[in-house]
Amino acid sequence: MTPEIFIKRQCKAKTVQRASLIQSLWSGYGEVARYSLTGLNAPSFVIAKHCTFPSDIKHPRGWHSNVGHARKVRSYEVEQNWYQHWSSRCNPLARIPHCYGSFHDEHTGQRLTLLEDLDAAGYSDRYTGFNIDQILACIQWLANFHAGFIHLSPNASWPQGLWKKGTYWHLDTRPDEWAAMAEGELKKNASKLTHFLDNARYKTLVHGDAKVANFCISPLTNKVAAVDFQYVGGGVGVQDLVYFLGSALSEKELIQHSDYLLSHYFAELSSELMAQGESQALAHAVVEEWQCLFTIAWADFHRFILGWSPTHPKNTLFSQQLTAQALEKLKHMA
Repeated sequence: MTPEIFIKRQCKAKTVQRASLIQSLWSGYGEVARYSLTGLNAPSFVIAKHCTFPSDIKHPRGWHSNVGHARKVRSYEVEQNWYQHWSSRCNPLARIPHCYGSFHDEHTGQRLTLLEDLDAAGYSDRYTGFNIDQILACIQWLANFHAGFIHLSPNASWPQGLWKKGTYWHLDTRPDEWAAMAEGELKKNASKLTHFLDNARYKTLVHGDAKVANFCISPLTNKVAAVDFQYVGGGVGVQDLVYFLGSALSEKELIQHSDYLLSHYFAELSSELMAQGESQALAHAVVEEWQCLFTIAWADFHRFILGWSPTHPKNTLFSQQLTAQALEKLKHMA
């Protein structure tokens, strides 16, 4: 089915016209495009995420494997499950695009997801450089999102239809990158880092790819909305926070501002947990556990970077120091 036909049906549009390509999906797995619509009850624009699977996979860093392909295929399924079964439960303060519908062809694997155009909804700005107001707004979004899905010791079936373990870099789905790491303490202790993240008492849904590029910003209010839920699943909130901070800030900015931003996240998380009816004791317990896991989560992402691309700009002295702190902390964690 073509995007135009599906959009016309789902949105009750009179006409549908492709307006622009927003971006190609990673490794040539499809595209995200904007379509303009006419019709009495149709939105003026929609975003179509159209996933197809190439015959010749070309990863920009050379990572081609059946494991990687299966991870990507699963990620598009998870994203559609998120919009169909979970997004309506999202904290209203964690703004996400409305989904107009989705389509899946079981024979070809093709997937099509129709989403609200956040630019048209007033979230037309993107982060282009250090802006403390925008960073704080993104952190507030993360705190609200995590508070809305807080879960005490979830059972094995949670979260149904999503990744059991959110984030795209977790160890279970990155055996090739782990094998490519240089020998050392981080490689040797990778499974221990994973153990403490996986066995946290307080879990939530993590966005899983909360880089700053996945936030759309209102130029009038600096409020944000988030997109790209391919890796949403179970985890601890600081996994998203670690990835966000590393994507938004330079090493110098991290050194200057990370303590304040970490404190801001936990203050917002605690406040929102209590605002939705949780006890002060529970909010304190969540914050205490996740504070302890912050450097563990940082080291876990650093482990991925050192296997995936050890010369990557994110392999900084700051990151190495936090990882060293985490490895030292492991010695004292039961």
